[in-house]
Amino acid sequence: MASRKSRIPVYTIGLRAKGPADSHLAKIARLAERIGMKKFPWRDKLVAVKTHFGERGNSAFPRPIYVRPLVDLIKAGGGKPFLAETATLYTGSRSNAPDHIETALRHGFGPEVTGAPIFICDGLTGRDHRMVKVAGRHYTEVSVAAGIHEADALVVLSHFKGHEVTGFGGAIKNLGMGCCSRSAKLAMHTSIRPSVLEKKCVRCGRCFAWCAAGAIGQQKPDGPVTIDPAKCRGCGECLVSCRVGAIRINWSEDTRGVTEKMVEHAFAVHAPKAGAAFYLNILIDIVPLCDCYGFSDAPVVPDIGFAASTDPVALDAACLDLVEAQIGLAQSALGRSVPADRSKFALVHPELEIRAQLEHAAAIGFGSVAYERIALD
Repeated sequence: MASRKSRIPVYTIGLRAKGPADSHLAKIARLAERIGMKKFPWRDKLVAVKTHFGERGNSAFPRPIYVRPLVDLIKAGGGKPFLAETATLYTGSRSNAPDHIETALRHGFGPEVTGAPIFICDGLTGRDHRMVKVAGRHYTEVSVAAGIHEADALVVLSHFKGHEVTGFGGAIKNLGMGCCSRSAKLAMHTSIRPSVLEKKCVRCGRCFAWCAAGAIGQQKPDGPVTIDPAKCRGCGECLVSCRVGAIRINWSEDTRGVTEKMVEHAFAVHAPKAGAAFYLNILIDIVPLCDCYGFSDAPVVPDIGFAASTDPVALDAACLDLVEAQIGLAQSALGRSVPADRSKFALVHPELEIRAQLEHAAAIGFGSVAYERIALD
């Protein structure tokens, strides 16, 4: 076990409030100060503030007002912050820059609220990238969004929740998936190969429109629905588009590889910014699925608060432990009240290795899972 001195500090703060000094925005500002943002030399630096604008119809994404304390702090130090995002691999409201910006504005992320302009960092259609070296198991070089790689500093504000492929989504996923180009997202997902269960399929055609690659269809009007493996990008969106559970993936073979590849992309984003990167996680509306879907399910545990660190791996490890320490909510995907000693995300996604992100990060020398949690409230 790591000594207390060698553990990475992770600062947390709860949601109890006695007055304006305990507002959510004040709490975020306090956390930002504790991880060194107030003392950082921001002057004239281009600062990518990476958050998540949410898919249209989703309501669990980070609240736009949560970005403002971070932007104000950067500006107070003379920095030049911008809200950073990248194009999605799947078909939706964020697969190109114009649609992505319009979605961000609809969800309240305009500069009048956040204090910073929006910049889609991998260009008009997700192709603007820079190749970055990484010491990984799967890669020696990966494709990072140009605007994020070229920024002088990075601030990452992530919504912590469950995820149907990687077990959970937090700072690591916001780096690995959220900061890389479309080609990188494709590379991460290439091992996923969904198939259609013919006996369950009702041939409604809903998945056809969701598939950005045009890989799903019927050879004959009355024939079975099939997925062409040569065209499939492996994004997994067809899983959620199907309302009868007729699309399945061989999870045991595929998702561990996707998760490890995502971690290596996250490492490539973080490493050049080491010493100039700051991470905050939001533990509110802790839903079972990603915010990339056009809906939000009920939270699986009660709201917890906020957490921050300069190490995204330690931060996610602490947040996962905080979630697992909560009682699971019966009125959620869990379907029943679950005691604090059970893994909530593992119960929702039993086919996944929930801690795979953390294990692989530790194995390749990206961050530390040994943390010391310091509660500010």
